[in-house]
Amino acid sequence: MKRIVLLIVILATAAAQALAAHTCPATGRVVDPQGEGVGYASVVLLRGTEQQAGMSTDAQGRFELKVPAGDYTLVVQFLGYETIERPVRIEERNDLGEIVLEPSSTDIDGVVVEARLIRREADRFVVDVANSPAALGKDGVELLEHAPGVWIDGEKITVNGKSGSKVYVNDRELRMQPEQLLTYLRSLRAEEIRKIEVVPASGADYDADSSGGIIKITLKRRREDGIQGSVGIRTDQSGLANVWVPSGDLAYHRGRLDLSLSSAWGYLGSNKVYSNERTLYTGSDKQLAAESEIASRSRNGGANVSAVYELSDRHSIGAELAYYRSGEPEDTRTSSRMAAAQATSTESRYLGRDRSDSYNATFNYIWKIDTLGSTFKVLGDYFHRKSLAGYDNASRITPPAPAAAVDSLYRNDTRSTYDVAALTLALEKRFSPRWGLKAGAKYTHNDMRNDALYEWLRGEEWLRNDAQSYAYDYVENIAALYGIATADLGRWSLVAGIRGEYTSTRGRGGEARQEYFSLFPNANLSYSLTDDGAYTLIAQYARTIQRPSFWNLSPRRMQISDYTYQVGNPHLVPAYSDDVSLTLVLAHKYTLTAGATLQRDEINQTIAADADNPDMLGALWVNYDDTEAYYLTANLPFRPAKWMSLNVSATYMRRGERLDRSAPEVFRNMVQARAAATFTLPAKFYIDLSYRFQGRMTFGSATVDPMHRLSAGIKKRFGERFTAAASVENLLDQGQTVRARGEGFERSVRMRQMWSNRYFKASFVYHFKAGKAFRNKSVESGAAEEKGRM
Repeated sequence: MKRIVLLIVILATAAAQALAAHTCPATGRVVDPQGEGVGYASVVLLRGTEQQAGMSTDAQGRFELKVPAGDYTLVVQFLGYETIERPVRIEERNDLGEIVLEPSSTDIDGVVVEARLIRREADRFVVDVANSPAALGKDGVELLEHAPGVWIDGEKITVNGKSGSKVYVNDRELRMQPEQLLTYLRSLRAEEIRKIEVVPASGADYDADSSGGIIKITLKRRREDGIQGSVGIRTDQSGLANVWVPSGDLAYHRGRLDLSLSSAWGYLGSNKVYSNERTLYTGSDKQLAAESEIASRSRNGGANVSAVYELSDRHSIGAELAYYRSGEPEDTRTSSRMAAAQATSTESRYLGRDRSDSYNATFNYIWKIDTLGSTFKVLGDYFHRKSLAGYDNASRITPPAPAAAVDSLYRNDTRSTYDVAALTLALEKRFSPRWGLKAGAKYTHNDMRNDALYEWLRGEEWLRNDAQSYAYDYVENIAALYGIATADLGRWSLVAGIRGEYTSTRGRGGEARQEYFSLFPNANLSYSLTDDGAYTLIAQYARTIQRPSFWNLSPRRMQISDYTYQVGNPHLVPAYSDDVSLTLVLAHKYTLTAGATLQRDEINQTIAADADNPDMLGALWVNYDDTEAYYLTANLPFRPAKWMSLNVSATYMRRGERLDRSAPEVFRNMVQARAAATFTLPAKFYIDLSYRFQGRMTFGSATVDPMHRLSAGIKKRFGERFTAAASVENLLDQGQTVRARGEGFERSVRMRQMWSNRYFKASFVYHFKAGKAFRNKSVESGAAEEKGRM
């Protein structure tokens, strides 16, 4: 009997131990009041005062703890936020949901919490704009100018000098012409921007056409019921232009419904560009001297309205409609003198008109599979744009005496229609905070239709110029599949994927046809040199494709001056590039990146003499044979004192080009450096100083001379509702010089325009709200890359 009792006791003890050994997973996500994940927060489960399990959240705020079933106390801590303690019951499987940390109203143990303005994550740089005194009062373009790796040269935005960069706002790519894009970005205010992410090499979940890197702007979001919004106006004033940019946004949240409306417009009452041109024709005794004045007015802007409805805690649908319009009448007057054995003078006037209307519709369905961040998405997009453009040109050509002056009248009208339709299926499955998988499929249909009529006047009759008139249609279909794996293995972390794309194109009524399939692998591997991750090495690789934009494919000819024109090229082919980089992160914030980009058939411009008239130069879109770029970038944020922040960044690039197979490869050095300081004064006053140096930059046959930009500004916050800022930009009033050299010519153009000369800027923003602050949801788009080619 005693043996039976002893056996029962032993079996009961073993069963109890086995039951205690059986653990149950508890998952969740730690977020801030804006709904963004809080990375590296401490999450602990206590039983009494004894810790049973604990970990730090990943970069997106996710965690997973395993403990035996029972009652526990959940404790969540992160520096700068109030500590959360709450009782939880752990059973077989547990989803603890989103845990919201509120900012601490007091310092912790006397430590002043200061957010880093710029930090490096595995595949990107993150600029934390929210609540940063250095960002206060700035617009979207000014913030981008201080983001690591971002170059803004005139109207062109690039990452590490690579063409094809894309800009997103709340996961939607901005599909605009360069000038329109900058107008919109200038309407964004730092007060409504949460963060800016710079992704030098895109992953497989982005279209392979993201060859130039990704810039993602995330606007602020809040959490509870209510109405909130803001109105603001910015103005730029100089002797060359006066610009007014009013903007406003309104968001409403109640229960499961989110509605939002935003609008921004840019009014250029006057905008003048002066240029002074000198051309030496090296194969003859000719010399050209020309001056021009371009006077334009523009009305660029639009509005979008969106709605998101949560069917349940896990399921939501969203829709968005957007409209954007641009219009720019332009009056160009030029005076040219061709000096030769017999000099010729030309006086011309070009009256231009260019208007486009763009419409965008987006629908999505999102299923949140679990609190680890697993989702399934269905995204549908349609984009339509219609453009009307034309010029009425008049020239008077005065040849040497005794010949009489000749009047020349010609005109052109161009109509373009663009349509994009896309359907995307995307699955992201998080198996734990350490392991994840992404997979997706996408189909895109692109359609472009162009027709242009060029005429010249003979006597009283307008005659068609068949050499320049055209009707050009282009249809493209792209089918894609991708898969990505993510792993966090202690000090090691990995993100690796591959994307396959099949492309079929047809142009000029079917006579120009291409079909090709390509694979695009990418990988990000990081290793933490220290336990806290303060010192990290990150290696990246990505293969991408740069498809020609529809604008570049259109053979539209634009006369820039008497002896210069620009024209598209319907025979452009896609460009492939391989990017590799290695980044060292020091003390969480200092970064040093070395990288290389090898590209075949890069799409770029070159300046060449016209085949029919060598005196005329054309800016032509062509495929370079091979290009390679090796770069070194450093970003160094400092905090010398509590009242001063300083950020210094510099990039060196050695770029090699071979324009065609018969040409030698030519290497050139390029340098860019920036420094920005913000001084915090009493009574919520701030002073900004910034300096930017851009060294000589050469692409193909064109060179931009070095430029120095020095700016100073002051800003003031009045409570939490009103912000005013004023600054003087480009104090050196330097202007810009562009040079071109090719077979038979050398040209120099000196330009004066507002962005490259001294001007004054002022902005005023007022925020309002009713009810509690809330988190406004945005509608996600899946046709981002395609619409950018419009």
